[in-house]
Amino acid sequence: MSHFTVKHLFSPSVRDVCMANFKKMRVPLTGKRPAARAAVLAPLCAPGGRVSLLYTVRSPMLRAHSGQISFPGGKCDLNETPAQTALRETEEETGLKQNKIEIWGEGPEFPGRNNKVIITPVIGSIMDLKKEDFNVNKNEVAEVFAISLESFCDPKNQHHTQFTNGFILPVFSVEGYKIWGVTAYITHSILRSLLPADVYKNDWTSKKVKLQP
Repeated sequence: MSHFTVKHLFSPSVRDVCMANFKKMRVPLTGKRPAARAAVLAPLCAPGGRVSLLYTVRSPMLRAHSGQISFPGGKCDLNETPAQTALRETEEETGLKQNKIEIWGEGPEFPGRNNKVIITPVIGSIMDLKKEDFNVNKNEVAEVFAISLESFCDPKNQHHTQFTNGFILPVFSVEGYKIWGVTAYITHSILRSLLPADVYKNDWTSKKVKLQP
């Protein structure tokens, strides 16, 4: 489908529309806004000619959230912009050089787990990604992998989770990987911003059910 071609999705016009949509996304913040800041890079790439999003699996040696899937990123240093943080952390974690990544822009802020940190996602594209571009820091990252946008649009890969307070979030189960939490929420927001509504049809908010008292 033309919706998924590299030429179409990496075109300046689609990029501009994506970022305009992404910046307008409304993300619910509960409680007081945390002082701690972090940023992640959501890298669009095209392995084998299929436009995909790039993810990492956190190292089992990490004390926090080990083994979970996330975008590369981390805490912002003092006076550092989200884009600078995202690029620096991506290179530290995966070895991917910053000059390989073209930054599209920043999205809205997302609350991290337990509202302890506020996370700014940064979208970037990598036109010519090769295996030799990576030098993975095994102390932080166990694996780097990519999931095609077409796979995210397949209804059988789309799920959701609902918490006891009634709040629900999207979940993706693709090719043996489970993407959930804030990473899934950011993924969903990017897909909604980048793809037409008749192509990415994941309306997980409609699946909310009434909880028993």
